[in-house]
Amino acid sequence: MFSFPPVVDKPLPAHRPRAIMVDLIATSKKQVAAGVAFRSIQEIVGAITPVVLGIALDSGMEHGATSAVWIVAGWLATLALIQAVTMAFGHGFEIVLWMRTSLRSITQVHNHVTRSGPAILRKKSTGEVVATAMSDAEHVGNLVEFIPRLIGGLFAFLTVAIVLLNQNVTLGLVVLIGVPIITAAASLLIKPLQSRQQVQRDEQGKLTALGTDTVAGLRVLRGIGGETQFAARYSEQSQKVREAGNAVARLQSWIDGLQILIPGIFTAFVMWQGALLAMDGELTIGDFTALFGLTIYLVRPLQIVMMVVTQFGRARVGARKMFNIFRIQPISGTLEERLAAEKDAERSVENSTSATAETSGASQPARASQTVVPGTVSPSDDVHFASATAMPGHNPFKGPIVDTTTGITIRPGVATAIVTTNPSDAAELAERLARIDDEVSDVTVSGIDIRTMPLALVRKRVLLARATPELFGGQLRSVIDARTPYETIDRPLAASRAAVFGPAAAESPANESRDPDIMSSLEASDAHDVLSSLDNSLSGEITEKARSLSGGQRQRVALSRAILDDPEVLILVEPTSAVDSHTEDRIAKRLMERRSGKTTVLTSGSPLLLNRVDEVVLLENGEEIVRGSHDELLQKSAAGDPLAQRYEWVITRQTGEES
Repeated sequence: MFSFPPVVDKPLPAHRPRAIMVDLIATSKKQVAAGVAFRSIQEIVGAITPVVLGIALDSGMEHGATSAVWIVAGWLATLALIQAVTMAFGHGFEIVLWMRTSLRSITQVHNHVTRSGPAILRKKSTGEVVATAMSDAEHVGNLVEFIPRLIGGLFAFLTVAIVLLNQNVTLGLVVLIGVPIITAAASLLIKPLQSRQQVQRDEQGKLTALGTDTVAGLRVLRGIGGETQFAARYSEQSQKVREAGNAVARLQSWIDGLQILIPGIFTAFVMWQGALLAMDGELTIGDFTALFGLTIYLVRPLQIVMMVVTQFGRARVGARKMFNIFRIQPISGTLEERLAAEKDAERSVENSTSATAETSGASQPARASQTVVPGTVSPSDDVHFASATAMPGHNPFKGPIVDTTTGITIRPGVATAIVTTNPSDAAELAERLARIDDEVSDVTVSGIDIRTMPLALVRKRVLLARATPELFGGQLRSVIDARTPYETIDRPLAASRAAVFGPAAAESPANESRDPDIMSSLEASDAHDVLSSLDNSLSGEITEKARSLSGGQRQRVALSRAILDDPEVLILVEPTSAVDSHTEDRIAKRLMERRSGKTTVLTSGSPLLLNRVDEVVLLENGEEIVRGSHDELLQKSAAGDPLAQRYEWVITRQTGEES
């Protein structure tokens, strides 16, 4: 049997929708060929069976129950056995095809979404993406399942036509001409069916998006009393989906009815012609019986054609939706670059896992700290970049970082705070420095355009921590430390293993080698209360999106994560906006101690933070207004410097008190 599950790391083509369906077929050509072979044999045997039955009938009526009749009966039994076996294997390969192609379609949509990142949400809603991954991708996979049936039906049609041509040219021509005409007529329904399915799919995507957004903001909706309004909107959109579904169902019901009516009319017409020939003596009783069996058998390929028409419409709509997802490019780097980084990370993880397994039980500790997280690069990548830029051994991130848009220069090895009258300006500056969007990231590092550097290298050297951090659920250890082995954080997987293989299969020792570093980062972010709420255990569970934590706790856990990662360039956007002043002062002191000698950029208007950093830059209207330490600027303000006075006015207005 062929391998399963399939290799799903090959991206699907993104130049046109039809290429997606062709590629799915090409990558499962062995299964398609096997399915076609079994289905073709089944259909040919099924078409021959009425002919053998007619021979037996003529022999019995002419000579009685002779040995020839029993020989033909034996052939009938053999044909029935062959048909049963080939049907079973053919159906099995069709199921494998359906699972392989559907899984690959769904997986590639998922992979593209993760690789393209925030670019997806700029073009598509969350509900639209979910609907494409879970519904459209499966419809595309379903179409491949019908290929063996369609080709098998073609062989059945040709077999019947050849047999009838040998019996009577007129009947053979009726079949050869009539079936293609019926098929062509059925194809006329593809366009209107696709149009209605497209409308239904669009309305369903809107409904899914509305439901997703409602669930995500349910707590806020309840707080402002907006549940009734959103429920009404959902109900209204649900009715639109129902109406679109009814439009599809009406046409689909006609197609389903025609699957019975058209083959039935065709069968009646052929049998009428056969009856006339039988009365004229051109057909024997056995021939007429075989004719009846053959025409009845023709219903099957005709119905298959109608089913393929329906499925092709759904698959084409699905392929178009997948194509619209695949054509979205990341806003930073390229898809090829991200795919290469993933493969490098996978190899590094495998090597680290092997090394850990070899040292388990030995006296030396497991080298868990050497694990490379997906999305990062190995040290050799720095060498490759250095060679490409003709600067062997040079690390550009040890030099100044310049934002060309504002002209602000971030000096290496110092902590710089950005103060603005408009917080969004500071957030946009932070995203440019971190190369979140190549379209606007006009930034140089040691004179090198950051957009020309390998994206994995930038992600390894530069870390952006936003004002509203995203946290995953799981153990506190894994929430803070992304290097925690997968097995120790996947609770559902452990439960499944235990249910199937016993409790021992779920056991996986926690990666505690970095626990001291994690505890130190929690101390630096003053997040001891988070630890105490989990019985002082790093194995304590955090709920999905860290909803079990308060806003201030989430912010401090995210800060712990950033501190533990210890990048060369750390960019923090309003890192203490959700904590009280006493906590903020402790965090500012410890943060600067941890980041001493390393490039750190903060956006904040809090004097408690500004007093701890090495340098403060006032940004206004997209330009640098004044620069200096917090104390220096306050002294200049007192001396009457208008630019420094502007700085003091900004921080006084933001805090609501005199600094």
